[in-house]
Amino acid sequence: MPDGTHWFPAVDVCRHCWTTFPKNTEQLLINWKTGNLAVTEDIHKVAAHLAPALLHGGADYSTEEIAVCTGLTPDRVRGSLELLAEHGCVRQVGRAPDGAPFYVLP
Repeated sequence: MPDGTHWFPAVDVCRHCWTTFPKNTEQLLINWKTGNLAVTEDIHKVAAHLAPALLHGGADYSTEEIAVCTGLTPDRVRGSLELLAEHGCVRQVGRAPDGAPFYVLP
């Protein structure tokens, strides 16, 4: 049941990877920064844009939409998304009806 900040179940530990689920956007960004990758300004902008949606089940923003919201070029957004995926921060699980990639937390 949602508690207003995230949609994760009452279990706070992922049994697959034994890590703690983040409870808010700030914690998610800290987890990525300390455990997964060196966060550049570009990656931080993209990650900060995706994080709220990821914590609520998934993000389906197009590269162009992220570019407009972050002020980055579409190529820099694509590069940041690739690095986030390569480092296990997000996982693409399909596409939204409009063709945008659909990302979830791993």
